[in-house]
Amino acid sequence: MENKEQVKRIEAPAGKSRIWILALAFLVLLTALTYIGAARSMREAARPDPDAEATFTPEPAATPEPTEAPSAEPTRPAATQRPVQTYSKTTIVISGMPVLVMASREAAEELIKNVQRHFEDMGRLPDNAVTELMTKVEFEKASDSAETVGYDAAFAMLTGSDTPLVFRSLATYFEDKVIPHSDRVLTDSYLPRGIRVVRVYGRDGIERQTFAVVFINGVKTDSHLVESYTVMEAINGDIRVGGRDFPANFRVRPDYGSIPYEAMGMRFVIPCDGTVTKLYGPFDGGFHHGIDISAGYLDDVRAAAAGRVVSVMERGAYGLMVEIEHSRGVCTRYAKLAEAYVSIGDEVEAGAVIGCVGDDEAGPHLHFELRIRATAYNPMKILTGLNVEG
Repeated sequence: MENKEQVKRIEAPAGKSRIWILALAFLVLLTALTYIGAARSMREAARPDPDAEATFTPEPAATPEPTEAPSAEPTRPAATQRPVQTYSKTTIVISGMPVLVMASREAAEELIKNVQRHFEDMGRLPDNAVTELMTKVEFEKASDSAETVGYDAAFAMLTGSDTPLVFRSLATYFEDKVIPHSDRVLTDSYLPRGIRVVRVYGRDGIERQTFAVVFINGVKTDSHLVESYTVMEAINGDIRVGGRDFPANFRVRPDYGSIPYEAMGMRFVIPCDGTVTKLYGPFDGGFHHGIDISAGYLDDVRAAAAGRVVSVMERGAYGLMVEIEHSRGVCTRYAKLAEAYVSIGDEVEAGAVIGCVGDDEAGPHLHFELRIRATAYNPMKILTGLNVEG
C-alpha cells in the first residue's frame, strides 16, 4: 500500500506540466491567427474599390543608390511641362477684301479691339456711349508663306484717314438751359419814398435738354434733341418801392399800418420784457420795419409763436438774427441778439427761449419784426400788453 501511494505522488507533477504545455501552445496558435486576420484586413483595405472611379497614379521611377554622400540641400521636383501653344498666321478680311496678315488670330482680334478704343478716346465719348462695328470683319487662316505685318504698322493702317473700318458710336449728352425770371416792380403809395420791399424773391429756372450724338470713327457727325423737360420752375419777383412823401413833423402812432389778416387768428406772446422805444413806420427819412424793445443785456428772448427756425445768421445792420417761420406765410424776426440758442430746423413752441438780448450804440434792445410773405407789418397789431415809451 505504501508503494502505490508513493507512485501516485510522483506522477502528479508530470500531469500538470502537460496541461501548461497545451495552454502555451493554444496561446501561440491564437496569436498567429490574430496576426493573419489583421494582415488580411490591411490587404482588403488597400485593394481599390471596383465601383469607384479608377485613378491612375504612376509609380515613382527608381533612383539609383548614390555612390557619394547625399547633399544636405533638398532636391526639388521636376517642373511640369506645359503644352507648347502654336499660332497660325491670320488674314484680316474687311468687307470681303483681305487687308493684312497678322502673326496669329489672337493678335488680329486684339488689333481690332484697340482700334475701336482709339476712336472712342479720340471722340472723348461719355461712359454711356454705345459703339458698334458697321463693316464686316472676318479672320481667315493664312498660308505659312504669307508675309505678316507688324502690330504698329497694322494699327497705323487701320486708324488712318483711309481706314476700311467704320465704327459708329451713339452717345447721350445732357445740357442745362437757364430759364430767366422777371421782376415785377410796383410803386406803393403807402410806403415812404426810398423804401424797397421784396415781397417775392425772383429765381431763374432750369430746363434740361437731352441730345443724341452720333460719332463715326471718333468724329461727331450728327446731333439731335431727344427730350426737354423743366428741372426747376422760374419764379418771378414781386418788388414794391415806396412812393409816399411824409411830412417832417409826421408822428408815428402805435397802431400805424394795415392789419395783418393772416396773423390775426394766431396766438402770440411778447418776445421780450421791456419798453417799446421805437415804433414801426417812417423814421428819419427812412422806414423802420419793426419795433425796438429796450431790455437788459443778456435778457431772455422768447419765440412769439410756435414754428420752425429757418435762419440763424449775422445780417448787416440786423446783427445776429433768428428767423422763425409760422403757418399761413407768417414769419417773425429777432435781431440785435448777443447769442442764439437755436439752430436751423429746430421746432419751437410759443414762449420758448431762443436767445438773449445784445447791445449796440443804442443800448441793449431787441429788434422784432412781423412779416407775411416777405412784407413787413406792424408787430403792435398782434402784441398786447407792451408798454410804449412816452
